This record gives sequence, structure tokens and C-alpha cells, in this order.
Amino acid sequence: MDLIKLSLAQIAPTPGLLDYNLGQHLEYIDRAKQAGSELVIFPELSLTGYFLKDAVYDSAIGFNEIINKNIAADKDNGENSNYGNTITNKNNEIKEQNNKKINNKNNEINNKNYEIKNNSCGLDLKKSNDYILDVLLDKSREIAIIAGFVESDEDFNFYNSTCCLSGGNILHVHRKVYLPTYGMFEEMRYFKKGEEFGVFDILGTKAAILTCEDAWHLSSSYIAVNKGAKLIVINSASPARGIEEGNDKFSSVKMWEELLSVIAFYYKSYVVYINRVGFEDGIGFSGGSCVFSPNGEKDYRLDYLDEGLLNIELNLDFLKNERFKTPILRDENLDITIKELNSIIGHYKS
Repeated sequence: MDLIKLSLAQIAPTPGLLDYNLGQHLEYIDRAKQAGSELVIFPELSLTGYFLKDAVYDSAIGFNEIINKNIAADKDNGENSNYGNTITNKNNEIKEQNNKKINNKNNEINNKNYEIKNNSCGLDLKKSNDYILDVLLDKSREIAIIAGFVESDEDFNFYNSTCCLSGGNILHVHRKVYLPTYGMFEEMRYFKKGEEFGVFDILGTKAAILTCEDAWHLSSSYIAVNKGAKLIVINSASPARGIEEGNDKFSSVKMWEELLSVIAFYYKSYVVYINRVGFEDGIGFSGGSCVFSPNGEKDYRLDYLDEGLLNIELNLDFLKNERFKTPILRDENLDITIKELNSIIGHYKS
């Protein structure tokens, strides 16, 4: 049987407290590894928190710098380089520093044990955050990791990004394409749009990452599966909204689960949805992370509103059987789609 073992880490990040959030990640990574998982997945902006506003600048991680450092380290002495040893030491240091913090979060915040500086954003503008992903790269030698963060580029643009790390390498980075800027959301004030939906190899299968609003544009998953994705990871920071009489869940959760079922069934793919919990600026996040099989059925779910780790198995043989029984993707006519899209584009340009 062709199985993938993975874990969903439904956590409650704190905005701007990267060391604390990293400590949460390390705890859940170790728990997932102990459970025998090959991959652990975290929510949208899991390393930074969601409602950062102007603190986006201070919470960003320079991804290109990390890539360059890793290339330099590989050219130096491979895996036995001093750089690798430095990261391992930093990893141990961060774990030790966060053991007490995780157990006493509120007291730690009140006592300001996170070395927060007194400037306009409440953070140390001079501090580099690159070590955060350095530590996770080192941990990815033990188990693959998908985590969300604020990415900065060399032109001082910022992205709502998600990375997949494995074997000490960066397998993939997804920059959120559709940035909601309505109601309580204002992502386009701070982030630049991503420009593609990439597919990458992980654990012997092809996967794609969609971040929250990306999934509500069905063209996103359409592109992903036609590029070969069999596993669609949707990481989210979705607030809990709406209560209906006779409904045992938030209205927002009900809509999410209907959407996830549609994507899984019509694209004959596994859909893994990982949402966060906790509160920021009085807004509560609903959790309810879950997995939908290629038959559109919900196989697993974490509790609403509570932190937790869900260890699951995905059966790729079942996916193959579903695609054989209902060959929707096989029969998809991309030529017609492209022709009609070009016609639409031409209409709007004329």
C-alpha cells in the first residue's frame, strides 16, 4: 500500500514574537516525528502571526540570503561545514530557550522576556530573523516541514509566503497570489502578490500549496492538478465568523468544508486543510483543520478553536483508483480552456 504519513499542527501563533512561535514549531515537529510522520504542516503565517500590520517589516525573513548561505555552505564542506554546526547549535539554543516560554506564555509576554525593543513597531529593527528558517532547515533533515512566514526580497517587497523544507533543502516556496483586502482583511496594504502556482515533489508524490484566499479561486486548484498535483495543501488563517441556528459549526467553517469537498472530489486529489487557532486584535481563528479524500469525503478533523496535532495517513492507491473510476482530469481539454481564456483576455483588451 502506497501511504504518506503526515501531521497537521494546529497552533496559535503570537504576532511578532518569532522566537516564541519558533518554539511552538519545534515542539510540534518533535511530536510529529515521534508519531512516525514524514511531513508536518503548519498554518498560514505560522512563524509570525497574521495581523502584523506595520510589524510586517520587522517580522520578515530574507529568503534569498538564506539560499545564498546554504549554497556557500555546500561549497565549503558539505553537510559537515561549520555553518551546519552553527545552525545545529542555534537549534538547540532556541529549543532550550523556549521550553519554559511555551508552558508560561502569558507570563512570559507580560514580563517581556522576548527581548522586545521600544520602537514604533515594538520590535528590534536591527535584528535579523533569518536564523528562524535556518533552524527549521536543520530540523528538516529529520522530517519535512511546511510553514508560513513573511518573506522579504532584495527590492524590499514583502510576501505572504509558505515554504516546504526537506533534507536540509528548500523544496518549494509559494507566495500567496490572491491577497484579500476587504472587511477585516488588508493584505494588499503590506504584501506583494505572488505570480504562480507551482508544483513540487514531496514524499514520492506531486504537491501544491495554496494559501487561504488562493483556494477560493477555483482556477488555482485547476492549475495545480493540471500541473500534476495529487496533494493540495491549503494553509489558512481563517477567522471564525457566523453562527446559524441548527448548525453545529461556524458559518465560515461550513463554507470552507463545502469548498474543500468540491476541490477534492472534482479534481480527484487529497486536500489537506490546516487552519490556525487563537486570538489576534479580538479576532478568533476557528481551527477545524481537516483532510478530504479524492471521493470528496472528510476523513479527519481537528477540534474547532483548540490547538492540537493530527497524525494521518494518505493512501495514494485510493487516489489512483478514484482517478481511474472517474477520469475527469484525463478528459480535460486544455486546448479549449486556453482558447476561451485567450478570447476573454482579447475582449478585455479591446
